[in-house]
Amino acid sequence: MRAVVIDPDATVRVDTRPDPALPGPDGAVVEVTASGICGSDLHFLEGHYPLAEPVSVGHEAVGVVAEIGSDVRQFRVGDRVLVSSVAGCGHCAGCRTADPGRCVSGPQIFGSGLLGGAQADLLAVPAADFQLLRIPEGIDTEAALLLTDNLATGWAAAKRADIPLGGTVAIIGAGAVGQCALRSALLLGAATVLVVDPVAARRDRGA
Repeated sequence: MRAVVIDPDATVRVDTRPDPALPGPDGAVVEVTASGICGSDLHFLEGHYPLAEPVSVGHEAVGVVAEIGSDVRQFRVGDRVLVSSVAGCGHCAGCRTADPGRCVSGPQIFGSGLLGGAQADLLAVPAADFQLLRIPEGIDTEAALLLTDNLATGWAAAKRADIPLGGTVAIIGAGAVGQCALRSALLLGAATVLVVDPVAARRDRGA
């Protein structure tokens, strides 16, 4: 398969790598049809996260289930799915809260070295019943891709803000996550949302 790789010297290239195997009986392999470039991917490119070896990058993926393990119950080959950008074991007390960031064994991020990157033809997904979400009819690929990371992050921020009904919220930064936080705040009952960003186009998009 092909995979986007960043080398320690910040060279970006498309590498040919072996197709991933199933990551256990509860895992799946997803054929990636779309993958986003996150700002955190650029940290590798800009040297903020020094690399000791080449890394297959990307953690935002939408695709089609290509293979499933024998213990997978909620998905079938051919299902159109999005992949959670953060992976947990799917079985511990932390994961039972439906938040992989609370995984007792430690959450992992696709494309961070331990798990393969999503900017590839194929992606091995552990604990598929926990990590995957079937995309409903009528949701296009671009919209689904926002759900994998940007909306999840923006929604989590708005939830943690404990917004009172009719309250006022300020959002600093109106990039993709900020735009999703804005809409999440409105859904959670905010009456006024103030957006602070030096880029006029971003402010206009949030208006």
